[in-house]
Amino acid sequence: MTAAVAVVALAACTFGGGDGGGSAGEESGRRPTASAAPPAATQAPEPAPVPPLPSTPPWRDRPVVDLSFDLSDGLAVVSGRERVVFTPDRRTCQVVFRLWANKPETVQHGNALRVTEARLDGRRVRPSFEARGAPASVQGSLMRLPVPACLRPGRPVRIDVRFALTLGPRTPERLGRSDDLAWMATAFPLLAWERGRGWATNPVVDQQGEMVGSEEFRLRRLAVVVPDRYDVLGTGRPLGRSQGPRPGTAVEAFTARAVRDVAVTAGALDVVEREVDGVDVHVGGPRSGTAMSLQQWADESARAIRELADYLGPFPYPDLWVSVIPDCPSGVEFPGAIQYADVPPGVPVLELLVSHETAHMWFYGVVGNNQGRDPWLDESFASFAQALVDGEQAPAFGVPRVARDQVGRSMAWWSTPRTRAAYGPGVYSQGSQMLLEARAAAGPDRFDSLLREYVADNAHRIATPDDVRRAFATEPGVVEILESYGALR
Repeated sequence: MTAAVAVVALAACTFGGGDGGGSAGEESGRRPTASAAPPAATQAPEPAPVPPLPSTPPWRDRPVVDLSFDLSDGLAVVSGRERVVFTPDRRTCQVVFRLWANKPETVQHGNALRVTEARLDGRRVRPSFEARGAPASVQGSLMRLPVPACLRPGRPVRIDVRFALTLGPRTPERLGRSDDLAWMATAFPLLAWERGRGWATNPVVDQQGEMVGSEEFRLRRLAVVVPDRYDVLGTGRPLGRSQGPRPGTAVEAFTARAVRDVAVTAGALDVVEREVDGVDVHVGGPRSGTAMSLQQWADESARAIRELADYLGPFPYPDLWVSVIPDCPSGVEFPGAIQYADVPPGVPVLELLVSHETAHMWFYGVVGNNQGRDPWLDESFASFAQALVDGEQAPAFGVPRVARDQVGRSMAWWSTPRTRAAYGPGVYSQGSQMLLEARAAAGPDRFDSLLREYVADNAHRIATPDDVRRAFATEPGVVEILESYGALR
């Protein structure tokens, strides 16, 4: 995610490099557990390829989304429209959307998301907004729409929303613009429903990292309106380019069977296309050039796709959209799409960065989680998979004392002055170390088999720590290690 454990060496940029306060700066080694010794600083054994397991299909009643972004009037303010057909599996008397673009980190760089109109089944309704951690300068991070007659399970409702997205210059992640380029992800009101649980309303916090939770939805059509001189990288399968609503404009359209989010990059782009074992990889960067060639980015992406698919099963999406953008040296993943910083050639962690972000296509992409509530479920597993396929040495260094055995904490816990700087080593590095230790305790073959079953069983769902506990219940040594690191709270 926003700072792969592969780039811990770049933590001064990725995690702000600030003083964590208190004991965050004090390091301590990992103590042995009763079932296994601490991992040695040796190369992780390479996983053996296995045939894929049949996975759980997407939720039949998942939301259906039509979404459009209009950039034809410039890159600073984007006009958006969204239609969601939502069928709850529990009774509800409201509909809740999250405005994740209004989190503190993106707002301080000039970004903002503002809803201008909302309708339920064609009838205009007045939303209410809550900050839930968002700065006072924006509309809030949570929008509630009242439902006059409560929705019964299985009864669909159509929600239409209009919104305006303001893009600030050179934002460190997810949203931003430069001279002739705009990038936007999680840049629209995102339905906050969790199947079987209801509305997820965890706060946005002041931390550089993901905190989104979203069920998969069917992206029936994503339309991006741009000046016809611009190219577009999107999400899902491309539907082609057509004439825009006004002279001099064009529409790029996409569709996706099951995704949790949408990412778009538009502007004066060069694009490299590559087919990798049935996956269409699209790599784009500004026409003004990138520090490392787009061909090199495509090569690294192809390598990561092949190596991770050998371990975890087939790549979850028919297309992967890679954007190389002006940014702090890091990466951010979305289902079927990745944003990378314009990393200079020769950066020694490049391979690890690409492996980490690509691993998120399985951990958070197909196996979802509430990133604000349980960030380790995608970050620790992605860091572990990255370490395994790259033969990375298990971490031999300690973690800040404040982070020790706190792997399972929420993003709210990791956002305090005392803990903020410890988030990277505490969740990425320590989480990877924890899973490598668990794999050694169970034996690679047994652990890998159970992990693949976990991926297959929890595909297209929002997983929780309880799902991990169930997946490894037949290996009490693994469960004991995860508990000792504080992952299974």
